Amino acid sequence: MLRRNQICTNTTEFTKAKAVTFLNPYSFLQIYNANSDLSRFDKICIDGVALKLFLNLAYRDSTIQRLSFDFTSVAHLVFNNAATDSQRGFILGSDQTSNDTFLSKITNMFPGISLDGRSGYFDDAEDLSNSLSALASTDYDFIVIGMGAVKQEEAGIALMDAGFKGRIYTCGGFIHQTAMGDGHYYPGWIDRFNLRFAYRMFKEPSTIKRYLTVYPKAFVLLFRNIKSFK
Repeated sequence: MLRRNQICTNTTEFTKAKAVTFLNPYSFLQIYNANSDLSRFDKICIDGVALKLFLNLAYRDSTIQRLSFDFTSVAHLVFNNAATDSQRGFILGSDQTSNDTFLSKITNMFPGISLDGRSGYFDDAEDLSNSLSALASTDYDFIVIGMGAVKQEEAGIALMDAGFKGRIYTCGGFIHQTAMGDGHYYPGWIDRFNLRFAYRMFKEPSTIKRYLTVYPKAFVLLFRNIKSFK
């Protein structure tokens, strides 16, 4: 289960962390079922109001903020700092067309930023391993990984194991979501009223099953194990 000292409660903790991943009920269930070990990540940010409320209930002396790697939350902190401090970043994930579009949009949004990238698809396990080893030997200041739950966490851990010295962030569907729109996936009023899940169901019907079936399963598991969060 989640280690209390790993949970990122606010943006200050996020900016100080070197390796960060993000959990919502869907990714929590995928990672739990895969028996993946997230102990290598400095911080785990809680991406979702429902999961945040659950953990604030479980950890009653904590106040956990919802932190997502998108422009409703912390993504702008990473890219603003990169542009201001002349940092170099690498974007790993989505298909190549979406990755290219993402790089173009972020470059326009943050003048002076230096970003490279490639898709999150590989020929086989050997291609993935070799590519991550090569990437780990570079001097990028940070790598953002959007390959879906479990795969992106495993890629981040592999980069750390291969000796990557920079910062690592997972980002879920942020790359293709940004490529689909004008850079800001969620309209302002959707974000204000915490209706992001409904908007995603509208924009991406493939997520409907996730919200209606997978999320309830995740919370059944969480409540069954609530004592482990004390």
